[in-house]
Amino acid sequence: MEGYIRPIPVETVISRIHKPRVGFYDNNFLANPLIDELLERLGEVRVNAERPRYERQSGFDGRLLQARPEFNGGGNNNIAWNHNGIDMYCTGHSDRHHLASEVIGHCGECLRREPSLIERALEQHRALREKRGLPPEIPQSGGVVCSECGNHCRLDEGEIGFCGMYRCQNGRIVERFPGQAVVSWYFDPLPTNCVADWICPVSKSHRRSLQSVRLKNLAVFYGSCNSDCFFCQNDSFKEMMREGRPRMSPEELVNVIDTDTACICYFGGDPACNMRHSLETAELAVEHGDVIVCYETNGNISMKWLNPMADVVIRSGGTIKFDLKAYTPSIYTALTGVRNDVVLRNFKRLASISSKHEGKFLVASILLVPGYVDDYEIRRLVELIAECDPTIPTAFLGFAPHHHMRDLPRTSHRHAYHARDIAIEAGLVDVNIGNVSLLSNEEYYIG
Repeated sequence: MEGYIRPIPVETVISRIHKPRVGFYDNNFLANPLIDELLERLGEVRVNAERPRYERQSGFDGRLLQARPEFNGGGNNNIAWNHNGIDMYCTGHSDRHHLASEVIGHCGECLRREPSLIERALEQHRALREKRGLPPEIPQSGGVVCSECGNHCRLDEGEIGFCGMYRCQNGRIVERFPGQAVVSWYFDPLPTNCVADWICPVSKSHRRSLQSVRLKNLAVFYGSCNSDCFFCQNDSFKEMMREGRPRMSPEELVNVIDTDTACICYFGGDPACNMRHSLETAELAVEHGDVIVCYETNGNISMKWLNPMADVVIRSGGTIKFDLKAYTPSIYTALTGVRNDVVLRNFKRLASISSKHEGKFLVASILLVPGYVDDYEIRRLVELIAECDPTIPTAFLGFAPHHHMRDLPRTSHRHAYHARDIAIEAGLVDVNIGNVSLLSNEEYYIG
């Protein structure tokens, strides 16, 4: 079936390891019925007579590491986890504490002080996207405005938008693939490694018991995005976006739901530039039966979709996991290639809607990127959340080196717990640290 991510046999996985570094991410790794055999075989692999270094990325499920401590490098030297071992430092400081990724060139503190320093990062965004065959930047010179997401691309005739899903045809914005989205899917056994796992409505109050049957989540991965994060842990969406496949209609996607499907979660890529498809699928899923609808998004959504998205999430009892990333515009743009004014406006709007309903459907998440999401950024973000509603559940997530930011270390314990303390000091009442198993003992400047 198109779009379905099929499990790969152990022997196939082992035979494909030809390089000294191997990355594991995404919690559906737990769903592999041959996981024990795979873990055992990994320790036997040699590349040029050396054991490979296995890396866990930020989406990797910490429950596996708790159940199998040898897979965390504890007590077993066969398997080790780390970044590339070369920390980069900001040239704007004489000390070796202000971290800066080479792809950006400057630390967050310098970007706040001198916003024009983001030009290096923007050049990298453009060059790396062109290399992948993607639109290099948000089109700004065309005469037709796309209203499908928060980027509001201005397109010329025949031009494709930044997300790759819309184009200008005969003076109108049309879908590149009418009635379909570039999307893949898989089933994830519950409880899953969710950003909002500590308040998950499925495990806390779902009408069916997790003890009576092994429920599952339909994980819907969109192959397009309206951001360009240097730290993206799911950059495979760029290949999907360029190639325009696999594709599915809402009807085809909802037909994979069965009686053990408790929830559907949209991620990617991002649903922000696939709102029409995700909402049509969500409505069909809710009609289909007792299915909770959740979104994990960068929040860069067109205003016209906010209320419909909130409505279907509220009706189904789901959550919107809203990734705030950074507060300062120059830092946000350096990290993602896009602006955050629409993102912050949308968060405030959803917080206002949430405050009028019983229960909380909005969850704020903040990825603690070393060198960039520092004391200042954390304070401004949690102050924003507290001003909207101090009861909004807020998750701080551990960063793991990936994609174009492999030269930064994992988030430290000190960084994560300092962020939690700041949030509590600001008045937030429901704060969680996610991906605890990823936290390191690295020392670096956090403000």
